[in-house]
Amino acid sequence: MKIREIEKIIDAYHNNHPVFVGNKQQVTYELLASFEDLCSLAVMSSMLNPFALKKITDYMDALNQALNWLGNSTLALSEEKINSNLSEERYKECTSFLTHYAYPYSLICSGYISFSRKRLDARVEGNKVTFIFPENANKSAWSDIMREANQSNFAGFMESINPVKLSSANTELQKRITIQDEQLCYELSAEILDTFKDVAEKQWDSTKTLPDLWKFDLFTLAEYKQVWVAIATLCYIHFFSCLSIKDALVRLKNSTIIQPIGSIADYIVSTTNVQRDTVLNIINYITFEDDKHNVDIVYQPIVILPGEIVVIAPMLFMGSRPERNLLSVVSSKTDFEHSKEVNDLEDLMVQEIEAFISHKENLKVIKHKKLEGRLPDIDLGLFDVNTNAVLLCELKWFMAADSSKEVYAREDDITHGCEQSGEIMAYAMSNKRKFMKHVFDVDDCEAVDLFCCVVARHNIRTQNKYVPVIDLKKLKELLSTKPLNSVFHTIRNHEYEESLPNDTSITYQTVEYGGYTFEIPAICFGSMPE
Repeated sequence: MKIREIEKIIDAYHNNHPVFVGNKQQVTYELLASFEDLCSLAVMSSMLNPFALKKITDYMDALNQALNWLGNSTLALSEEKINSNLSEERYKECTSFLTHYAYPYSLICSGYISFSRKRLDARVEGNKVTFIFPENANKSAWSDIMREANQSNFAGFMESINPVKLSSANTELQKRITIQDEQLCYELSAEILDTFKDVAEKQWDSTKTLPDLWKFDLFTLAEYKQVWVAIATLCYIHFFSCLSIKDALVRLKNSTIIQPIGSIADYIVSTTNVQRDTVLNIINYITFEDDKHNVDIVYQPIVILPGEIVVIAPMLFMGSRPERNLLSVVSSKTDFEHSKEVNDLEDLMVQEIEAFISHKENLKVIKHKKLEGRLPDIDLGLFDVNTNAVLLCELKWFMAADSSKEVYAREDDITHGCEQSGEIMAYAMSNKRKFMKHVFDVDDCEAVDLFCCVVARHNIRTQNKYVPVIDLKKLKELLSTKPLNSVFHTIRNHEYEESLPNDTSITYQTVEYGGYTFEIPAICFGSMPE
């Protein structure tokens, strides 16, 4: 059987699952509640096995795929009030749908997307499909995965939390928890609110990359942060409260936050200095749009059900990178203010690089230099007078990618940057003397050594084999530890890529789904990246 025929079979395999009963709003709630309970179980399991926390990202991928299927299903919409009582049988159906259907399918999708982009070949043997790297493929993907894993600031976030203060607040919270008619109730003191708010703020700060003064059409970044922190604070409190519920079905019933939108807005207004209209704009901005193409519940984690009832699965806030997720939503909308701000991002990269070269002697620096005709501008040029060498940098600012589609979109942008660098290099090499006079205002530089690179924040692999592509963080690291001529040498010879540790291997992840077995290239860590 051909690979595209297999694709059609697995695309339809979920259609007859028993989860598709009732109406879309009710099933949406049931999937959110089941997802949140699975995350709670993962957190409980992590007490004995820290690797269990990795399952939470798997559950997020599964929930997103499950809601995508639900949105495209034939189930009817309804204005009926949701029923928050889930039977044990219904819970099993929802978790089966998430873990045995949506999650494996999401993995297989990554293989098919890579195959469609000609980044992977595929071999079909009976009911087994193996995705493989072509012999001539760019293998830097593994280097990128290793670097991004190492750049995760989860450890720094955890270290910033005061465990004594958190434990004290949680102890106080447990005293204020009651169950009334199977409904979770908790009273909040200033100590409890302040402690969990501090955790939420540290989560934001640990993944922060944008300037504080940024603004969008309907709100500023500062206002968004206040609203996000207020909601995340409530999520942490609710999550910790649920962990204390012994009865599994009662815990499931209370796993999500369910409140009228007005009550949520009132709470946020009371704990921030953001105006109510702005609060409502922000809530609407990150409300899940199930009728929108390629929508992601992780980016829009608020669900509004009939009766203007807000449903929030706390882990969607607790496990998020808020700025990065906000930019994903903003980029899908028409936002004039954001479009203006984006133009400043590469200037911020220049400023970061300049901080590491300001002390270098005999270094000429040019920024945003225009060339003749329709040639691209030079974003950043460094001329080391001592070694008579020039590095021309094309800059690319990206938010971190967290899906195959985003990876390939970034890859296309970087490939374009490499092509622009090639045009500039061809122009420079055609007449070095003229180029150096125009760009650096120096004479008699016929023998200058010219080369180029692309510098990217959150670098993604590129198919260009000739132009070096280096991550901004790695470039800053080189500039802070090596003399300039060594930095130039390292970049030119591609010696900056992360080496795979000895306990790391390139292997395959086996996924069984729809009567087929799929082998997908994967990197296996002997230990978790620090």
